[in-house]
Amino acid sequence: MTLSRYHEKYAGYSDEEILRRADEKEAELKAIFERTPLKSEGEVVRVAVMGSGDRRFVSHHERIFSELLGKPVEVTTFDITTEHLEGEDRIIAHDCTKSLTGGPFDITYAHVLLKFIETEKQWDVMMNSYNALKEGGLAIHVFDSSDYGTEGRLQPDGYFSVPLSEYENRMKPLDMNFVEVPVRYGKALVLVK
Repeated sequence: MTLSRYHEKYAGYSDEEILRRADEKEAELKAIFERTPLKSEGEVVRVAVMGSGDRRFVSHHERIFSELLGKPVEVTTFDITTEHLEGEDRIIAHDCTKSLTGGPFDITYAHVLLKFIETEKQWDVMMNSYNALKEGGLAIHVFDSSDYGTEGRLQPDGYFSVPLSEYENRMKPLDMNFVEVPVRYGKALVLVK
């Protein structure tokens, strides 16, 4: 198994560092749910996580969503490569520029994902995250400020820029409801179905 440089970096992080990063995600999601509560109903909340940097985040995602929503959750993680997630349950090798399988979901969640996807395909990911939702569901996309604050096609780190305001302008004529929520390192764009 050969991991990408990005996944190798995460594999080298201590459990304490992964927990610290998971706690930051939890704080972001708490702020998001305070501004945009989940309105879909069901005894179990179905969550589709789109991309994950490390297998240890899989159990953290389950814990975080369950604690914040006060319900049992069923988390499915989609990633274009899955070698770095081996040993975890409910992992699906999937290109998120294609429609998500196994829906509908109450929540789709992408944490700093779009910068890894060519700019011309990012809109497809956003629409797929929205289309996979139940009525009342939330598509949550978290961005670092460098993701949407960089002019030009590429960010300084070589990843792709995210023209967030362009995507918001494309949603308006489609009558898609969305909310921007400030988070520690940037903002979240939450699409409400």
